[in-house]
Order: sequence, then structure tokens, then C-alpha cells
Amino acid sequence: MSISLSTGHPPAAAGPAPLPEQLIILRRHLRLIIATSLALPLIAAAILFTQPRSYTATGVLIYNAPAPAPGIAASPQDSEALIASQSALIASLPALRSLTTQLNLAARPEFNPPTPWWWPLPAEAPDPDRVPLAAGRALAIAVPPNSRLITVAFTSRDASLSAAAANLAIQLYLNHQREQYLTNLQDFQSWLQAHQAALQSQLDSTETALATARQTAGVVPGMQGDLSAETASRITASFIDAQSALAMAQARLKSATQGDAAAANAAIAPNLLPLRKEQADFSAQVQSLSRQYGPSYPDLVAAQTSLAAINAEIDAETGRELQAARAEVAADQAQVAALRAALTTARTASQAQDMQSAPIQALNQRADAIRATLRAIATQADQLAQQTALDRPMAVVISAASPPASPNPAHRGLILAATLGLGACLGTLLAGLAEALDTSFRSTNDLQSRFGLPCLAAVPEVSNPHFAVLDAPFSLFTEQLRALRTALTLAGTARVLAITAARPGEGKTTLTVALGRALAAAGVAVVVVDADIRQPSFEAMFDTGDQIGLTDYLSGLTTIDAMTLKDSETSLHVITSGTQAADALSLFLSPKLTALLALLRERYEIVLIDVPPAFALAETRVLARAADATLLCVQWGKTPARVVQAALQILLSANVKIAGTVLTRVNSKIHRASGFPDAEMYQPRYGGYFRPHIMASTRLPPRQQHNIKPAERE
Repeated sequence: MSISLSTGHPPAAAGPAPLPEQLIILRRHLRLIIATSLALPLIAAAILFTQPRSYTATGVLIYNAPAPAPGIAASPQDSEALIASQSALIASLPALRSLTTQLNLAARPEFNPPTPWWWPLPAEAPDPDRVPLAAGRALAIAVPPNSRLITVAFTSRDASLSAAAANLAIQLYLNHQREQYLTNLQDFQSWLQAHQAALQSQLDSTETALATARQTAGVVPGMQGDLSAETASRITASFIDAQSALAMAQARLKSATQGDAAAANAAIAPNLLPLRKEQADFSAQVQSLSRQYGPSYPDLVAAQTSLAAINAEIDAETGRELQAARAEVAADQAQVAALRAALTTARTASQAQDMQSAPIQALNQRADAIRATLRAIATQADQLAQQTALDRPMAVVISAASPPASPNPAHRGLILAATLGLGACLGTLLAGLAEALDTSFRSTNDLQSRFGLPCLAAVPEVSNPHFAVLDAPFSLFTEQLRALRTALTLAGTARVLAITAARPGEGKTTLTVALGRALAAAGVAVVVVDADIRQPSFEAMFDTGDQIGLTDYLSGLTTIDAMTLKDSETSLHVITSGTQAADALSLFLSPKLTALLALLRERYEIVLIDVPPAFALAETRVLARAADATLLCVQWGKTPARVVQAALQILLSANVKIAGTVLTRVNSKIHRASGFPDAEMYQPRYGGYFRPHIMASTRLPPRQQHNIKPAERE
């Protein structure tokens, strides 16, 4: 039988666990999830059923927003903001202080709780606003959307107090609104009166200055206008008329002198038109007779005579009219010149008079403006007085608060259901956190994949492990020892096996003795050696007392036969640690250890050496290197991965051959529900294979530890 060394290889990179694996992780921590899921509802139930019931009374106001100023359109957002500001006034700190004082809330523990006797901090100066702030937390103001309603609710353990507080909060708000409105009205009226008095004083001063200026300028009050200005206006009108007449006369004269005779005659003497017509008729008659008769024809001569007479008459009349037109133009020119001179004189006088009356006009305008302002102020004051008499209050109570008949619904079922769900989520989170923080090993596959070393067995923890092999040969504990023996046998290269652990208490000594008895019961010649000199265990386990052993042999004080004991239960041979522990390292470094191991190889098929933990002593590296291979024990669910890694580094740094690892002290009940592949053997379906209560036929009833006698020497 021998053991092959596994050189080991780094494990593959671990990726995110698939969904089935995550469910298995939750299953492993099912107790934690259930405990957390139940703890939160229990705590919530304790709080819900121990807290006193509360009552909420509600009153309702309707707010009448003031009308916007003329020409300004009020938006819904402005109205909502205005109503929200009124809600803030109800819950303002001054209002809460008044509410606290009038209802004496400081005497009620729910608003002024006393300091607990167990409070460790020294008492500090109380906050003067602590009770008002507590009352503010009990006061709830709400504004329903798209409405002018304001609901005022107060919550208290006393139903009557809740109604009284809600109504008082409403009344304080109404009083404040009324007082604020009256104060603003009085301030505005006072301002109007002061402004009116100031304007009246300015008007009196202006009228005094106006009277003085009129007296200085000699202007009679009440005149519609000054004489110079009126004269200038009349002269200007006459001047314009004269210019128009002159222009017309000049146009007629120009047409008469520069146009043809017919146009001139028409322009100068329009009354000659009948003569012109006769002239045309006679002229046509003369021309007609001239074409038909000779010049001596009597009718022709008579017609020519008549035509000449008419022409002479027309020329005479035209001369008279032309002379009259020239006279008319000359007269109009003279009139225009005279009017221009008079207009210049009138304008000069008007300008001089305007310069004297300008201050008077300015004072008149100022006085008129002041009188208009005074009339506007008087009108506004009258309107304000009328509005004060007709205005309705901005807020009206439409529903006063009354004491509630029943307490507020606690919604216990909903809260407990929510806490149950929250507890389940928290439990799942804690399960994931526990899985992430737990770096120990709970399966052979986990241990093997982490370090690349074979995990040869997962030995469960039993109540009497030293006799479990003999008392229950078909138990799972014994079967795991058989699996370990099978792995050692199939390896077939190592006969001296050192069994160690990363730290104390991981079951290396128990495994050494149990494995030795299992091999001995199977007919294998095996010896177990207690090399843990500092904390020996074989003396108490086999009840040998101060028996000579390994250190005595290495010190040359005994022989191998004298120190070797035989187990009374099996054919197992036992070598205790001995009595010489002063300088164990020197003894282990001596050639006698090598000679002893060679001698034990000749006598036994398997030599099992119980060596100290890897972190404890330097002897571990010496003994493990002297052995053919080393078996590292790792306690299930306890030993962290970093400790196992460090122990392996210590052993590998000493060129120790590591045969593999063993999970020890496995909790069968917990491991059964873990979902790991190697937990399959704990399932009830394997009950026919593992019968922990069936005793061996050749064995006596099971005995308790420390009750066997020392084995006889061979």
C-alpha cells in the first residue's frame, strides 16, 4: 500500500454562480433566511401591539383668494402657490408655540417625553421649541389638487385633544389672517392720509406762487387768452386771405397778357361772351358770303360792317377790364405788405408776452396735476372704505374638527406582510453576505478546486469517534475512513504518512487513531505514532499514563519493543509521545528518527504519524519531510482558506510531499441540506447502505472514551 503525491495545479477562475447554484446557496443558509424573515415581523408586531392607539381629527377650510390687479391674469400655478403659502402659515412656528401654550402640551408625555432613566448621556438644556416642533409633527396640512380647500388634521393619543388642537390651529390661522388684514388696511389708510396731506401742502404752495406771478405780470385770473396772441391770429388769417386774392389777380393778369386773345378776353372780361358769340356768327356769315358773292354784295358789306362794330366794342371793353385787373393786383400787393408788417409786430408782442406768462403756465399745470392726484387719492380712499365694508374673509371654516369615534387604522396586516417581505429580502442579502464572507470549506470539491489537491474524504463528526469504527462498522463515519483507505491504497507509493492540520482542534489526532483502527480491523499491520510532543493526546486517549514513547526512544532511553503498545480492541500498535519533551526539535533532527522510521517500515505496512499543526512548531516540517507523504486535515466550515493556504505554503517551502487533504468534523445535519454534490450520501435514500446503530457481532457494547486499558506489549 502506498500514497502518490499530487503536485497540484491552480484552480480555474471562478465565474458568477449559475442560477441553480445560487438557489443552492440560499438553501444552505435557509435557517438564516427563515430567522431573519421571522425576526422583522416579530419586532414589528411587538412595536405595533405595544404602541398606544392614536386618533386623528380633521377640519376643513376654504380659501378665498383675493382678486388679481386689473389687467393681470391669475394663473392656476399662482393660486396653488398662494394656497400652499397659507398652509405654511398654519404650521408656522409662532402658531405652533401659541397652540402648545394654550393646550398645555408640555404636560403631555407624547409631546414632551421624559428622559429615560437608562439614558447614559448627561441631561442637556431642553430645547424651548421641542414641544412646538413635536406638535408640528402631529399637525398635518393638506391641499387637495385643483381646489381651494385646506384640510387641517391633528393626531394625538387623546381623541378630544386631537379635535381641540385641529380647531385651535384653524382659529389661530383665522385670527392671524384677520389681524394681518386689518393691520395692512390701517397701514394703507395711514399712507393715503399722509400722502394726501403732503399733496395738499404742495398745492397750497403752488397756488400761492401762482398768485404772486400773476400779480407781477399783470395778468387777470380767469382770462381765456392774452390779447397779443388773439391779434396775431386775426392778422395771420387776413394775411392769408390777402395772399390768396393777390395770387388770383396775378394769375388773371398773367393769362391776359401772355395768352391768346380769346383766353385773355375770357380771363379779363368773362361778361363779353355774348359779344364773342355774335362776333363768331358774323365772321362765319362773312366767310360764307365771300365764297359765294363778290366783295360788293350788299349782304356781304352789311355783314362786314356789323363784324367791325362788334370787334371795336370788344376791344374797348377788354382794355377797360385789363386796366382794372392791373389796379386790383396793385391794391392786393399793397394790402399784403401792410398785413405782413402788422403780423411781424403782433408776433413780436406775443413772444414778449409769452416770455412773461411762461412761469404762470407752468404753475397752472403743476397745480392741475396736484388737484388730479388729490381727486384720485380721494376716490381710492372711498373705494377702500367701501371694499372694507363689503369684503368677505379670505378663509372660511366649512367643517370643524370633531373628536374621532375610532382610532386610526394601524394597517397591522399590511405592515407585517411588508416586514415579512423585507425580512426575506434582508435574509437573502445576509445569506449572500455570509456566503461571500465565509472562506471556509464545506465540500470536497470546493477544497480540491481551490488548491488543486485531492480531497480524499469528508469525515463526519460523531459523538464517540475513537470507537465508531468498531461500534458502527456500517456508519457513514466508517465508510469515509474506508474511502480514505481506498485512496491511500490505490496510490500505493507511500507507507509512512504524516497527518497534520492548519491549526489545533481540527481533528487530526482523532483521524489518525480512527484511521489506524480501521486499517487494523481490516487486517493491515499499522502503527500510530504521537509526534505532537507539546500537546500529546494518546496518553489520555488510550489511558496509558506517563508511558515511555517516541522521545524516550530518540533519547536512547528505551527500545522500540518497550515503547510500542498494542490496542486492546484491535491489532493496532501505538507509540506515545514519551516523557522527554525538553528539546524535541533536536531529537527529531537526529539520525535516530530516520533509523526509527526505517525500522517501522520493516515491521508495519502503514505508519501513521500524528504531527503538530503546521502553524505551531518547526517540528512539523521536520516530521512531515521525514515521512513519505503528508495528509492535511481541514475542519469543515471552520478553517479559513487563507489559513489553509498559509499552512500549505509552510509545508511546501520545506519540500514536504502532500498526499492530499481531508475534511474533518463535518456537520451531517447542515451538510445534508447544503446542496453540495458530496452531500448526496447524507440523503435518506442511502439509509440502506449506512446503518450507524448496527454493532459488530464480535464487539462488546460500545464503551466511552478513557475507559480502555493500556495495550499489552508484544
